[in-house]
Amino acid sequence: MLIRVPQTLALFGLSLLLIGCTPPNEQSSDTLSEPFFGVSPSDSVQVLAPGIVSTSLFEYNGTFSPVGDEFYYTVSLPNRGQVVFMKLGNDNTWSEPKFASFSSEFSEVDPLFSPDGSRLYFTSNRPTSDSTRAGQNHIWYVEKVADGWSEPQLVTLTEIGDFYSSLTHNGDIYFNRWSTGDIYKGMKTDSTYTVERLPDVINLGHSVGDPFISPNEDYLIFRGNNMENSVGAFDLYISFRIDNEWTEPLNLGEPINSTAREICPFITADGSLFIFASNRQIEDFKTAPLHPIATFRDKSQSFDNGAWNIYYTSTAFIDRLKAQSLKR
Repeated sequence: MLIRVPQTLALFGLSLLLIGCTPPNEQSSDTLSEPFFGVSPSDSVQVLAPGIVSTSLFEYNGTFSPVGDEFYYTVSLPNRGQVVFMKLGNDNTWSEPKFASFSSEFSEVDPLFSPDGSRLYFTSNRPTSDSTRAGQNHIWYVEKVADGWSEPQLVTLTEIGDFYSSLTHNGDIYFNRWSTGDIYKGMKTDSTYTVERLPDVINLGHSVGDPFISPNEDYLIFRGNNMENSVGAFDLYISFRIDNEWTEPLNLGEPINSTAREICPFITADGSLFIFASNRQIEDFKTAPLHPIATFRDKSQSFDNGAWNIYYTSTAFIDRLKAQSLKR
């Protein structure tokens, strides 16, 4: 999505129905262990850590560290987004979710690890200097230091509302611009970036965003709004870079996409897990005349209430859709 504003998300949160999601097994915090929460790739779509990560709140932007021992994601507060994290301890259990050390009184969303795990990039509307005011989104990063993370550093790209970044092995950065709703690429130079808009085959005149670029830059997964042959209003698409040209984007299809909205794609460093966010429901709210409202209240306080949650599945769709692109 172009920006994570809780008031906007609430407009479409509670009325959407799941297509193709397998009901999850409930988990408690003491059952989360092993890197990557101990989950395995599955052809079905599963809720990630229901009741722990995926709760009654609005959660999205899930990203694991390359070795799977840290997990960062965004939680929407009533007036801003904040970055939350969990960490795998020496006892092989995961810590409870906590606000990140660098998350502040400003809105901070879209966390994503660099391919080597040494940096964490995110979007913030914090001031860019002592003489500027908060309000405009920019991309920032923090760097690994001995006791956690460094102070946030600004990434200078277009200076016109940059957000949602993803990096290649050589340090190039893919991102969105708020003012255009397009995806751009920043090519790393010695001290800054040379920025170019991706070709029209990606920026099709629709609002697109949330780019995830593979570290080798051979495919791009992104969110498209109301595109042709879409399953829902927001779907996820993939384009392959073949002979230095981007292919026509293909819809990831069901069960990844649904009649609800899907955003924030991410693939783990080992290439096995595909993670994304959706505001689908597994079971719709059921009401009846004189039915006690307590059941509605209980469901609204569960993860399955139509708010954004984080999901995972296998990456088997990539090879299948690449073969389809090559046939074209």
